[in-house]
Amino acid sequence: MRYGYDPGCSRPLEDGPRGAVPRAVAAALGLTFEEIGVPGDCAPREAAMNGIPAYARVGRLLSVAARQLGAGGLGTAAPAVVSPCSACFRNLSRAGLSLARHPDLREQVDEEIAAEGLRFEPGAVRVRHLLDVLYEDAGPEAIRARVKTPLQGLVAAPYYGCLTTRPGLPDPAAGDPANPTRLDEILSALGAVVVPFPLKAHCCGGHAAASSEETATSLVHRILRCAAERNASVIVTVCPVCRQNLESGQEAVNRRFRTRFSIPVRYFADLLEEAFEVKTFGVRS
Repeated sequence: MRYGYDPGCSRPLEDGPRGAVPRAVAAALGLTFEEIGVPGDCAPREAAMNGIPAYARVGRLLSVAARQLGAGGLGTAAPAVVSPCSACFRNLSRAGLSLARHPDLREQVDEEIAAEGLRFEPGAVRVRHLLDVLYEDAGPEAIRARVKTPLQGLVAAPYYGCLTTRPGLPDPAAGDPANPTRLDEILSALGAVVVPFPLKAHCCGGHAAASSEETATSLVHRILRCAAERNASVIVTVCPVCRQNLESGQEAVNRRFRTRFSIPVRYFADLLEEAFEVKTFGVRS
């Protein structure tokens, strides 16, 4: 299996040494992520607008990945584009599925990218979330065996967010949408204590902030309160953007609800980096 890595809209959050964390963690587990040579941030950010230029960005990214990674051989799975961001994973997956299902849309996109010698081939590459790859292709036991510094004493609330657990995607990310447990199992393999977290698949308020700050703050407040009630020492996310929303939203929550939340929020790959003791310039988030 060959993997292309696309940081997508989390690219600004991964500038410098932090961008090496998912790749270093994958390498520690025997997986090699090749960065896809397409500049820019989240390729499908505008795909919801149904504009041809937006779909062309997706078609270009996936076509370049297919050309770079090659096709799978007989009986071999297609190579994968790996995304560390839940929004990018979902948008890329849905846009790629639309291109595969609608020949007219695909033809228009092919016209846009033909000058670059590209053509979108349905099924040439798969889009997968980093959580899915580490869980399915490495597995909790391989992760447990790689741990050098167990995360003993860490009481973790596993947070998947609302995007990886929605139905309708060609590939799973969080596992069972009704009861995701993949992150729970990975955190347990790292030595952390995982608390039951009923709001693990609820919205972090990211998209709601654009239309209603009050709604977004209320959503963050519910998640923080749930974690605090379970005495979690950290909230662990599968998306760097969700991590940023929950972390930066605490000040607004405290002002509005007169609370004193100060709960650390971590991206799960950073905890793997720590437990594995892999060298990525010592940067933490």
